[in-house]
Amino acid sequence: MRYILATTPRTNIQMNGHLKVTIRGAVLLLGLICMVPVKAQVEITDPAPSHHFGKIPLGETYATQYFSLFNRGNTPVTVGQVSVDGNEVVVCMAIGCPTIAPNDFVVSTGVGCSGLTLAPGAGCSTLISFVPTVAGDRVARLVFPVSDGNTTTRTIAGTGVSQPFDCVLDWAEQQFKTLLTNPTPTFLISPFYARCYQGGSVCLGADSAVPSFAPASVYLYQNQTLQSLGFLSDIATMAKCQ
Repeated sequence: MRYILATTPRTNIQMNGHLKVTIRGAVLLLGLICMVPVKAQVEITDPAPSHHFGKIPLGETYATQYFSLFNRGNTPVTVGQVSVDGNEVVVCMAIGCPTIAPNDFVVSTGVGCSGLTLAPGAGCSTLISFVPTVAGDRVARLVFPVSDGNTTTRTIAGTGVSQPFDCVLDWAEQQFKTLLTNPTPTFLISPFYARCYQGGSVCLGADSAVPSFAPASVYLYQNQTLQSLGFLSDIATMAKCQ
């Protein structure tokens, strides 16, 4: 009788230990499964995330790009209204940083992804145009809402170019390479379009951002002094800018 009482707890201990090992192994296996990356059911496959619309003159409408959506899942999904907004887009706050400008990106009203149901392995494309209204780097968020609740988004970007001023700046940077170093992108500081150099200690600007009856002029800002360099049209002719 004592023998039975003595061995029964030992057997239970062995069983409990085996059970603990089994549970521990199951938890480990579950953790490894959770670590395996899971692809999104719906994703933007084209163009690449690095796509940039390029430098486009203000108001021009020729900069377009199809963005393709693909269903990699096992069930059909329905695409909602494709749109562009400025939500969840993060930019810096320094001189020359990009501006969040969803109104500069236009979703085509023609045939696209909006309202389509994508079977597994099927895709669609929506045409997006970049029509800059202000010079400088412009960014926004492209949104493809889908019925599974996992909205698919992409940050899109382009650069607005003020002509002939940006052409004049590009020319000046070649003529005065030792002075005009480390340029920022062109930016708006009304009524000027401007570009700064040397960490902001030198800037060139033109008062062409606001319509005026007076001819636009080019200005040099240096040592906290603003100096007129002449009419923009005259300097553009010198630089052979259209």
